[in-house]
Formats: sequence, structure tokens, C-alpha cells
Amino acid sequence: MNRIEKISILIGDVALPLMGYFFWDWNLYFILLFFMLDQLARVVFLPWRMKLTELSAIEKRNQIIKAGFLFLSEVIIIHTVIFFQNPSIQFTEEFSRFFYYKDMGIEQGYLLFPLVFFGEWMRINNELKLKIVGQKQNEILAKSLKNAFVRIAFFALTLGVLSFMLLPESIIIFSFLGVVTLLVFWD
Repeated sequence: MNRIEKISILIGDVALPLMGYFFWDWNLYFILLFFMLDQLARVVFLPWRMKLTELSAIEKRNQIIKAGFLFLSEVIIIHTVIFFQNPSIQFTEEFSRFFYYKDMGIEQGYLLFPLVFFGEWMRINNELKLKIVGQKQNEILAKSLKNAFVRIAFFALTLGVLSFMLLPESIIIFSFLGVVTLLVFWD
């Protein structure tokens, strides 16, 4: 991953959620919904990304299944962590707040969802133009799976701590964003 990609990821995955927390009153679930939407886009576009690899059809299918399973596992553990941190949470209400959140008079769901998916499509096209194919693409996919395992481990550890004591939301947010930052620089 080059320097520009790292900066882009840090802005989108770390700086924006931090600004949301400090300036727009985003809570942990709001930040994690934003994050899960980004991960969903990556999983949805994985079959197209697989076309850039040199894997066999069976290996491609297995990678897609593995990524889908890891995404689903991450979504489940995130929701479990949120519930342990805030047992009175109403997930459907919070999701509605996320989708219909107005910024500059526009409900973000109508703009954010297509924008995130368009961004992932653009990323794949850019990688194709830059000839990031074959083995390079395999390395990106391997790192993506490794990152998913690390995030799941983080949430499992957080869940373990929450089983014994309540953590302030800010601690979980800063810890999660710290893990995301470390993953950007971990090769």
C-alpha cells in the first residue's frame, strides 16, 4: 500500500469518525455502522476484484465464501459488543438515525450508500489501470482477510472485557480507531 492510499484510508476510516464523534455527536454504533457499510461494499465487490487475481475458480469461490463468513462474523460480534456496552439500544432506531441523519439538509443514507459502493468500484478500476493484478491482488486479499481476523479478535477481546465491566464508549471508539490505524501500517 502506497503512501497516498494509507493517507486516504486514515482520513476515511479514522479522521472522519473522530470528527463525527467530537463535532457531530456520533456514537459508537453510528461509527461502526459507517465502518460496516464500507466493509459490506468490499464484500459485495469481491467477485469483481477476484477477476484481477490469478486464482482458480474454486480458490476464488473459497475466498468469497471466507470473506463473506468473516464479514458476517464481524457484524454479529460488533452487534454483540454494542449490546453488552448498551443493553437498552434499539438497533432499528439507531440504524434509522444513521440512514436518515441529515447533514447540509440531505439525509445521508441516500447519498452515502451509493457513494461508498461507487468508491469501491472506483478503487477496483484504479487498481486495474495501475496494473495491480495477479500476485499483487492476491496480497491485497490476504491482507484484507488478516485485517478482518485482527478486528474480530479486537471485538472478541472487547466483548470479554465488557462481560466483566462496563467500558466508556469513548474508550471503545478510540481503541477501535487505534486498531484500524495500526492495520494500515502493519504489513
